[in-house]
Amino acid sequence: MKAAIILIVVVIIGYAFVQGLNVYKAKSDFSGRVERELDFVDNSPVATVQQDLVNEGQKYGIQLAPQNVRVSMEDTEQRTVAQKLVANKLGTQYTNKRITIRVNYTAHVLGIPLDEDITSTKIKQVEAPRMPMNPEERKLLDPTGSTAGVDTGQ
Repeated sequence: MKAAIILIVVVIIGYAFVQGLNVYKAKSDFSGRVERELDFVDNSPVATVQQDLVNEGQKYGIQLAPQNVRVSMEDTEQRTVAQKLVANKLGTQYTNKRITIRVNYTAHVLGIPLDEDITSTKIKQVEAPRMPMNPEERKLLDPTGSTAGVDTGQ
């Protein structure tokens, strides 16, 4: 009798372990898909992005509703290292957006609900206009002081 109880406990623990591995694999695979979807947010309507992620989630066995997928785009002053270097050398002003996709869903292990959350964020460059040239730069480019053919930024 004692051996049967131990066997049942080992089987239940093994089954829970396998289910936990499946939940982990689905979450990590789906996280990669959410990360790739960040590249398409500005080209697609939010509803399309949500529906794409709902469909992808079903492929991984994750049941999602579109309202559990939140997409946000906000202006940010955050710059990449490359943008900082270029901005310092060329006087470029960057306009960046922070794109965030947050997905909430419930996974089940042995019938126990586990709340899962996937959040991916990316900084995307929207615009990089050149700052207007100051008079000193203009003189360096054209020693005669003529502004013909030089963009004054106006």
